[in-house]
Amino acid sequence: MKIYSRVARHDLDQGMRRDLARHIRRLAEQGVQDPGRLTVCGLSYLRELDKQRASERS
Repeated sequence: MKIYSRVARHDLDQGMRRDLARHIRRLAEQGVQDPGRLTVCGLSYLRELDKQRASERS
């Protein structure tokens, strides 16, 4: 979350944090255990959430 906040230049709201936690939990349940892989997947997921929210605002 810290990495993404620095790159995106904004903090994550509660909804994004909750969605990210669900996404990471699903990946872990599917067998993804590597912390680096989970980080990359989490960052990609947050970027997509940001894109979706930006398109909804416009």
